[in-house]
Amino acid sequence: MQEAPIDYDERFAVGKAADGERSSIERTWLSLPTGRIVATDPLGYDDPPAPFVQVVPPGRYRVDLLVTGRRIAAARLVIRDEPAASWERALPEGILYGSDAEVAGYDVNAGAGCFTDEQTFQQLSEDPGLDWQLTLLEDLAWMRDGPTVIPRSEVDGCPGDEGDENVLVAFPSGEGGGTYRTWVGRTGRGEITCFVTDFLLRDE
Repeated sequence: MQEAPIDYDERFAVGKAADGERSSIERTWLSLPTGRIVATDPLGYDDPPAPFVQVVPPGRYRVDLLVTGRRIAAARLVIRDEPAASWERALPEGILYGSDAEVAGYDVNAGAGCFTDEQTFQQLSEDPGLDWQLTLLEDLAWMRDGPTVIPRSEVDGCPGDEGDENVLVAFPSGEGGGTYRTWVGRTGRGEITCFVTDFLLRDE
């Protein structure tokens, strides 16, 4: 286990002051059909990224965006709504603990990040037209401090309905480009509580 740079549970407390401004939480939901989580720049990648080695049960989970000064300071995928007793790096498959793990993160070139499932991202990446990326780009430009989602119907090619699930949640990445790490919180029993991508907007 490694010590996270800050207390993310405290940071995501609604109303915590930051740089003289109030922080707020934007919230949505994400469906993970396999539980193999991908965090990446959905607009500026070369090859589909590997999922994290930390796997969760398939299901529907909450996504919290910490908004500070109309920028997304951090994004949290909540697996269990409990405080984290310890933290570790979220490592993509193929990266071993050691020197590579210390710098593991995803590169943002297009000013956005996302949480999704490996299966979903693979299906989207096989879309020859990449229309979903144009939709995301337009929505992200309009909703600078909130989530942008892709529903299951856009991946399956079927008409959506009122109960359509979100299978990708995207969001602006702090102040833009950079390399951003994701942390995994665990309970004292070792169960995963959340995944947090930190966009390095500090309140000190």
